Amino acid sequence: MFTKNKKIIGMLTIVIVGILFCSILAVSATNDINPIDKIEKKVAKWISRQETTKNAVTKDTENEKVIYESETSFYEWAYAKATDAQKKQIDKIIADDSIGLPGEWRRPILMVLEDLSKDTQRLNIEQATELFNTKEIRELEGEFNKIAGAPDFVGGSGIERSIYFLNDDRSEAIILMLDDAFYIVNNANGTQTRLPISTQQLSAVPEPSKKP
Repeated sequence: MFTKNKKIIGMLTIVIVGILFCSILAVSATNDINPIDKIEKKVAKWISRQETTKNAVTKDTENEKVIYESETSFYEWAYAKATDAQKKQIDKIIADDSIGLPGEWRRPILMVLEDLSKDTQRLNIEQATELFNTKEIRELEGEFNKIAGAPDFVGGSGIERSIYFLNDDRSEAIILMLDDAFYIVNNANGTQTRLPISTQQLSAVPEPSKKP
């Protein structure tokens, strides 16, 4: 990707140099200005702007990959950053297979790393309802993260989901998947019940079901 970007910048530089050279020669002929010096300054300025933009995009892209691309890269990033004591805590978090799906524990690990304050509040159903009523589905994860910092868990087998537990005992959660939001209550008998968020229309009357 970086090599491709460099090639594109190189090609654009050649085109721009040609355009600038022709235009500056015409102007410089009557103004006693060295056209080569002027071209070099303009090209240097343009390349500088492109490099700044590329670096900004690269940085954002790298952060996106670190945090969201895959289980391996997120955990590797966490281990690389963690102290020995933090690594032990991370090991305990990763060992939790209560979700029953492949994925990554994000919020608790970010708290261990102190990238997210342990005092960060959880999302609650009132906040989720308000956002559901005022935002597009594709915007919800970003809005939820403004409150909770990150999903508790992201993953799935074939269908990726972001899970936000509404309380520490994990008895309630908002799950984002399939371009929809699911309000799930985990029942004491091990089943789950989906309830509507606000005026959300469910495909059927919500009844207890087994955990996925």
